[in-house]
Amino acid sequence: MVNVSFSQFYNLASSEARYELALSMLYQRFGAAHCFIGKFVSSDTQVKTVFYTIDGCQAENIVYDLEGTPCKDAKGSDSICAINCNLQSLYRHDDILKVLNIDSYLGITLRALDHTPIGIMVCMFNSPTQVSHAEQAWFKELSHIVGAELNHNLALSSRDLLLKQLAKGERIAKLSSWTWRIHQNKHWFSAEMARLLKHHNPNITLNVFLSHLEILDEQKLRHLLVKIGDNKLDTFDINVSHKKRSELKGLLRIIGRVEWDEDSQERVFSATVQDVSYISALNRQLELTNVVFEHATEAIMITDKNNKIIMVNRAFERLTGYTGHELLGRDPVVLSSGQQDKRFYQLMWNQLSKEGMWKGEIYNRRKNGQIFPEELTLSVVKDEEGFVCNYVAIFRDITQWKRNEAQLTFYANHEPLTGLQNRRSFMGTLEAKISDSRAQQTSCALLFIGLDRFKEVNDVFGPETGDKVLLSVAKRLKNALRSQDTISRYGGDEFAILLDSGDDDSTMLIAEKLSKKLSLPYVFNDLTIEITASTGVAILPNDKQITAANLLRNAAHALGSAKKNRVGSIALHNAAIQNAYLNKIKLRDKLKDALKHKLLTVHYQPIVDARTGNIRKFEALIRWFDDEYGIVSPGRFIPIAEEFGMIHNIGQFVLEQSCHDLSLMHHAGFTDVSISINRSVNEFKSTNNQVALISEAIEKAKLPYHAITIEVTESMATNKYTWHVLSELRAKGVKVALDDFCTGYSSLSNLIENQVDYVKIDKSFVDSLVADTSKQAMIKCLIELSTQLDIRVIAEGVEQAVQLKMLQQFGCHNIQGFYYSPAKPLNECLEMLEAPADTAIYAERVSIF
Repeated sequence: MVNVSFSQFYNLASSEARYELALSMLYQRFGAAHCFIGKFVSSDTQVKTVFYTIDGCQAENIVYDLEGTPCKDAKGSDSICAINCNLQSLYRHDDILKVLNIDSYLGITLRALDHTPIGIMVCMFNSPTQVSHAEQAWFKELSHIVGAELNHNLALSSRDLLLKQLAKGERIAKLSSWTWRIHQNKHWFSAEMARLLKHHNPNITLNVFLSHLEILDEQKLRHLLVKIGDNKLDTFDINVSHKKRSELKGLLRIIGRVEWDEDSQERVFSATVQDVSYISALNRQLELTNVVFEHATEAIMITDKNNKIIMVNRAFERLTGYTGHELLGRDPVVLSSGQQDKRFYQLMWNQLSKEGMWKGEIYNRRKNGQIFPEELTLSVVKDEEGFVCNYVAIFRDITQWKRNEAQLTFYANHEPLTGLQNRRSFMGTLEAKISDSRAQQTSCALLFIGLDRFKEVNDVFGPETGDKVLLSVAKRLKNALRSQDTISRYGGDEFAILLDSGDDDSTMLIAEKLSKKLSLPYVFNDLTIEITASTGVAILPNDKQITAANLLRNAAHALGSAKKNRVGSIALHNAAIQNAYLNKIKLRDKLKDALKHKLLTVHYQPIVDARTGNIRKFEALIRWFDDEYGIVSPGRFIPIAEEFGMIHNIGQFVLEQSCHDLSLMHHAGFTDVSISINRSVNEFKSTNNQVALISEAIEKAKLPYHAITIEVTESMATNKYTWHVLSELRAKGVKVALDDFCTGYSSLSNLIENQVDYVKIDKSFVDSLVADTSKQAMIKCLIELSTQLDIRVIAEGVEQAVQLKMLQQFGCHNIQGFYYSPAKPLNECLEMLEAPADTAIYAERVSIF
């Protein structure tokens, strides 16, 4: 999470320094080529950056249109906008992405306290970039801090603009204004100038104005105007004399400055010309001071040298509830809340006496008794001889800021959905508990709970229902545990629980109690959901040192062991679980090495026409031979590939190799043969463009699209994104098969609603086909329905002649299984294709039996 404290962030000298720190943290974290913080301008149609870095170095700020950019989408989203690759293809009209060669994007909207979008924080990368959930959470947390700073600055800017307009209006009402558009060399004077000069014509020109001045003053002013025009001077403040100056009138004070006009895109010189006499100038200054005093948004209180209140402004009256008349002559102690002790005030007065100023936070009390926090600045005012004559207090109510700070602190340490501790905060608590247990020679226990098949709840009932289940789980855990125990939502469907104390027996009893509570039905109106929870238990050992990460890892290993044994079970970490984990890590490393050195192979199991006995298709199956383990079963190494993120590499290897081998079969004359390729659920992610990858492999091998069948499990096909991808592939001609049919949710509805070309009867049904009449009826019904829907049925796992005969009688279209052949390498598959159908089948059956 963000490794900078609020005090460190806000103790920086300026907002620019804070923005620079935030972007520096982003660059160090992500290495993004372009990072910036911007505010929305022009009615939220443009972004103007307030700080922009390129490769970690500050660059000039820019302004760009929101329309057609990823920032427009980020602005409309309540969450992080993370696009990992192909950004230019998604936003074809965003020319900036092309100029900067941007490929991936990370952005989040900065919001005001009322959730109104006020700006954006963005990282842009020149190459595909995957940002983890933890890094996104870190990025979001940083955006809260930056957003609060930007919101504060915008509020200050709005206030400053109001005061500036007020001051300008007062000046124009009593003084003459002078505007010079330098590029056009045109001068305008307000009507007040004619009266100041006592000139009969109200349309005063520059030459007329200069002609009324003393010669030396005219020359001095002309010289300054030349320097202004040459961009060598931006401001000046001078006094010049009218030719007919008298004691009461004629001394003109000119205050001017050059500003950049955004509308006309040119430098504009603006000035006031004031006839100053001592009394009028003093009165005007006092009036202006009084206006600022009365209309300032901060509360202001002025006391005399004896610290008795002599004046307060309107903001003070609104903030405290007291009127100026009520407080006149009273001590400011009337505002004291009693929450600061004498020592606090002694230190405050010591600093005030020594340095002339004190600034800090303090709690005061309103007239109605309400206590509130305020940011207070005290200043000492001294007379010409250095004696104290007044004290000035300026303060503002920071209740909302404190509330925001508390909220940000809460979400920095808690997960927003359930309100439980997040992973970072929990790890800190666990480390502290382990340290305390060592010091006091006590024990503690860690439970790692994983909801079983929670993904299916999300897929079937939707993420909103999934969130309700998570909230209910969190509530049940809170109600079942002691106040000294700590609960964390560690991941998506995982919860970590730190038990303050306990031995093996008591910890297992608690784990069983929690497991029973979590397995009770979850009822939401008319919907009832039943899920179980598996639990891994790790006890802090007394005989050896262990870190928080290792203790948590032990609990996670135990959870994995529990899930492997039986859903809803409980496992206590022990040597056997540790060895199983080490063996899994060893196999993972061997699998990585096999992928690197291309030691994996692809074999093909024939799929035979049930009527003719001819080979119609092959299913591509991965094979791995290891020097130490020998033949490693896919059922052993595929789950490891799924867990450690190697499944995409394996799947891509099988896809490309299968297309290559099928091309060889077609070149050998067997153009009517096709291949089925299995795809994992983890390969169907937005970051893996399966349409492009599969299409590219088919086209590279110069195969027709209909020669490839993509097999997915039935539960995968219920996912909307997966089915969208399959629909795109099917539109190109690729065939789609539902594997393990009748083992997932809503089998018949999937068969009817989703357009597929093949369904595969799972081996578990074929195994019990002969003895189980209910299975016979189900399979027969499925074959008849599929035939009517023009869907081919493949029975897999056929090993006996009686199974084959029964499936043929039911009208099954294709047969796959050891009855004909196991999976074979390419050369043996070609031999089977070249031999007559009866001969090939007979040879295979002899080799098997």
